[in-house]
Amino acid sequence: MAVARQDQFNSMDYSDPMVNRILDAAEQCIHRFGIRRTALGEVARVGKLSRGSIYRYFDDKAALVQGVFWRRQEFYLNQTEAALVKLPTLVDKVTHSVVSGRKDMAQGIFASLAETEPETVAMMFLESKFYQRSVSFWPPHVRLAQEAGEISEAVDVAVATDFIMRLAVSLVTFPDMGLSLKSRKGIRAYLDQVITRGLG
Repeated sequence: MAVARQDQFNSMDYSDPMVNRILDAAEQCIHRFGIRRTALGEVARVGKLSRGSIYRYFDDKAALVQGVFWRRQEFYLNQTEAALVKLPTLVDKVTHSVVSGRKDMAQGIFASLAETEPETVAMMFLESKFYQRSVSFWPPHVRLAQEAGEISEAVDVAVATDFIMRLAVSLVTFPDMGLSLKSRKGIRAYLDQVITRGLG
């Protein structure tokens, strides 16, 4: 069974250089000032843009901020999907998504927001569209695992996908709760037990 193709998650025309220029400037501002202190005027200044050019693509600041996070999410999803198709087991795939997710959260815009506006990062994961797009590449991998006998064919794919996503999100966003799972080896061993027993 073929898995979802790379670059399937694009919801915006990133081939338009103006869109990327605006989003680049906005991401720089959010990384430096946080969301609350980022103003469209500052985004225009950083990107050497007019405010009018921003409004041609984004209705308001909220839409622009959403655009920044959606682009980051889409880049992460496509990058992760490209890696997942090369990994042999579902446990390996979930391990990779946790390790790469932690790395993504520890640097750049997410790291700075975790310091200044942690509630924003938490709410981002709870937003329904963000969550649904995050789980969209897992069902094909779950089916592959079922076909390979890694997990039970009796397990509903949607239930397995939700279970995996909850595991991954909790291990990425709360790395220091409960067991100390810091190394890739430790994370994989934990996931091997949980996924095998939970979905086996």
